[in-house]
Amino acid sequence: MEIFLDAIRRNRNSTYIDRRYSTREVPMKVIMLGFPRTGTVSLTNALKFLGFQHAYHGRDALTINPRDCELWWEALQAKYEGKGKEFGRKEFDQLLGHCQVVSDVPAICFAEELIAAYPDAKVILTVRDVNEWQASVRKSMLRQVDDPLALPMLLLDHILFMPWRWVRPVFLKSRRVLWGNDFEKNGKKAFEDHYKKIQAIVPPEKLLLYHVKEGWEPLCKFLDVPIPERPMMKTNNFKVFNQAFVAKKVYHFTQYAWRIIEISAFTSLFIILWLLYQGGPMPWH
Repeated sequence: MEIFLDAIRRNRNSTYIDRRYSTREVPMKVIMLGFPRTGTVSLTNALKFLGFQHAYHGRDALTINPRDCELWWEALQAKYEGKGKEFGRKEFDQLLGHCQVVSDVPAICFAEELIAAYPDAKVILTVRDVNEWQASVRKSMLRQVDDPLALPMLLLDHILFMPWRWVRPVFLKSRRVLWGNDFEKNGKKAFEDHYKKIQAIVPPEKLLLYHVKEGWEPLCKFLDVPIPERPMMKTNNFKVFNQAFVAKKVYHFTQYAWRIIEISAFTSLFIILWLLYQGGPMPWH
C-alpha cells in the first residue's frame, strides 16, 4: 500500500516544464547505458546518495516531468524515422541540462549521441545474467505492453490533451528500438549486441561494467568518491514495478474523469452564455 500511495503522490506532484527553453546548468558526469531491469533504478538512487545532482532515470519522464517526452519523441522520430533534426549537444543540454547523470530508456536509445555529446562523462554499464534479465522483463515491462487498457488510454491521452500524452508513444517506441516487436525472439540478442557495442565504443578507462550486487567499492573507486558506511540500496523489484504501474493507471483514470468534468462544465457554461446572448430560452425552462 505504501508503494501504491507513493506512486500516486509522484504522479500528482509532477511538473509541467517545457525543456526547450532550458540550458546546461550542471556538468554531465555519468551516462548509464545498461538495459532496463538491470539495476538502473538502484544505481540511480545510489548515485543520488553519493551526491550527484539530479540523477535522471527514464521514470522521471513518466512521473516527474512528463513534458520531457515531447522532446524524447522528437529525438526518436529524428533518429529512427528520419523526421526532423537529430539531437546533438544543444538539444540534449535542453532536455538534460539539470542532470549530472542519465540512465535507462529512452536515453539508451541514444547511446552514441550521448557519448559524443559528453566526452568527459564516465559510462556505467549495468550488467545482469541475460536469462534473469529476460525473466524480469517478462514479469514487468511486457505486462505493460500487453495491457488491454493501453490503447484506450493512449487514445484518451490525446483526445483529452493530457500533459503525459507523449509518454506511452515514447516508451513503446523505445522498446521497439531495443528489441523490435518480438521480445521472445529478439530480446536476448538485442541485449548482447547492445553490451558489445558499448564496450567497443567506450575507452576501457572510462567504462565500468557493474552489477548492483558488487556494492559500493567498485562504483566509488570508478567515480573517485568516498565509500559510504551504509549498505548498498536495492530497489524496484518486479513487484514494486508492477504496483507503481497500477498506481499510475489509477491516477490517470482519475485525471481523465476530472478532465471530462471540466470539459462538460465549460461546455455547459458556454451554451448557457450563448443562449443568454441570443435571448433564447434556458435549457431548464
